[in-house]
Amino acid sequence: MVFEELEHTADVRMRISAPDLPSLFSESGFALAKTLYGPYHFETPAYSFPIEAEGKDPEELMVNFLSELLFLFETEYLVPQKITISIDSSVSGTVEGVLFDRAKHAGGIGVKGISYSGMSLAKTDTGYELIIIFDI
Repeated sequence: MVFEELEHTADVRMRISAPDLPSLFSESGFALAKTLYGPYHFETPAYSFPIEAEGKDPEELMVNFLSELLFLFETEYLVPQKITISIDSSVSGTVEGVLFDRAKHAGGIGVKGISYSGMSLAKTDTGYELIIIFDI
């Protein structure tokens, strides 16, 4: 599982790869968190929230899942430490984390939304790869 920031003129463009679809969704959530909070150390989670999203295809499911995570991060001040999900025609699971602490988590930039523009989600020889843009 890996994610890296790619060049983009105005927003944050990420390439995320993982061996299976649930791991890809989880890693995408951590890529979003790294964008919002900058690099941070993992701690023992103190809070747990359910997460659910639906979509007509894997791309829409990913955008809706990341949008739900963004909402959760912003409304509950949650910094994720563990994302556990299952995927069938929808995605559901839990996000465990700690509360935002400016001294530990203020190294990122604000994200306004998740973009369909330039998005690709593909099966590869080693699993799955997602390229996605976070609107800042």
